[in-house]
Amino acid sequence: MSTPLSLLIVNYRSAPLALEAIRSARATTRNPLQVVVVDNSVDAAEAARLRGSADVVVVSETNAGYAAAINRGRAECGGEVIVASNPDVVFAAGALDALAEANAAVAGPALFWDDAHEWMLPPADLHTFGDALDLALATRSRAWARRRDRRRIRERIAFWSLAAPTPVRAISGAVMAIRARAFDDAGGFDERFPLYFEENDFLRRVRGDVVYVPAARVRHLYNQSAGASPEAAALYAQSEAEYLRKWGGWWAKKLEVPFSPVIEDRQECLSSTELLIEASPLPSFETAAGHFSRSAEMALPAEVVSSYCGAALYLRVIDRHTLNVLAKMSA
Repeated sequence: MSTPLSLLIVNYRSAPLALEAIRSARATTRNPLQVVVVDNSVDAAEAARLRGSADVVVVSETNAGYAAAINRGRAECGGEVIVASNPDVVFAAGALDALAEANAAVAGPALFWDDAHEWMLPPADLHTFGDALDLALATRSRAWARRRDRRRIRERIAFWSLAAPTPVRAISGAVMAIRARAFDDAGGFDERFPLYFEENDFLRRVRGDVVYVPAARVRHLYNQSAGASPEAAALYAQSEAEYLRKWGGWWAKKLEVPFSPVIEDRQECLSSTELLIEASPLPSFETAAGHFSRSAEMALPAEVVSSYCGAALYLRVIDRHTLNVLAKMSA
C-alpha cells in the first residue's frame, strides 16, 4: 500500500538547489508525492523559479526562520508523512519510500557528502545537559578531551556501520520524515529557534520512535550554511543559548573555556588496512564526516571540494581497530 508523502522544503535564496531536490524526490519515489516549498528569500524571482516544480509555493513576507517556515508549510501538507527538508539535498532511489516504510514518528536517512555515497556525514547530537557538561569538561582537561575524542570516534564508527533501521536519540534536521499526526501532537516546531536546534527541541517533544534508516540515502551539502553565511555563527550561539535555557545545561555551557584541539602523536606505520578518514571544519574534530578506506590517502571527491564553503578543512587518518590517529593535515 502506498503512503501519501508531502515533501516540505524551506528555501532561502537557493532555488537551483531546491529544484534539484524536488527533481530527485519525484524521480525516486513510488509513493504519491506532494511538494510544498516555503520561500523565505523575500525575492519574487526565487518564488517564480520554484512555482513550476512545486505543487504549492508559500511566499514569506519576511525571513522568519526555518521553524516558522516549517509550521507555515505544514498547513499545506496533505501527506501522511511530512518530509521536512533543506533545499541542498539529493534523494537517491527509494530514499523517501524507505523513510515512509520505517513507520516511525520521525525517521532520518543516511546522509552523504558525495555523489558516490562514500563520505558519511556526522551522526546528530541531541545536545542534552550531559552532552554540554561533557564538552565543558573536555575544554578544561586534556586527558578528558582525549578520552572524549576516542569515544566519539567509536560512536561515529558504530553509527556509520549500521545496516538496519535503528532507534536513535537524534537525527539530522537536514531531512526529517515526520508522521503528520506526530507533528501535530508535538505542536510543531518551536519558533524561538530561528536557525539551529529547532530539530533537537522537536525530537525531545515528539512522542514515538525516532529511527535512523540506513537504506534511505541522501546527499547533503555539508557545512553549506555555516560556511556561506557570516551570520551563521551568531545564529548558532543564539539558538544554542535558548535551547540550553529551555532544556537545562546552560550553566554547564558557561563552564567552557577556550581550548586547543586534542593533539595525537602520529604513528610511523599503519597497524591496519581498515582505516577511517575523517574531515571536519573544526581542528578539534568535534564533528566530522567520515569515509571507510583501506588507503591512508586523504583526498576528497571533486564535488565536495568545489562545494565546500568553510574557511578551512581538517583531515585525519584513524585506525578503526585501535582508534589511534595515524596522520593529520589541514586543507
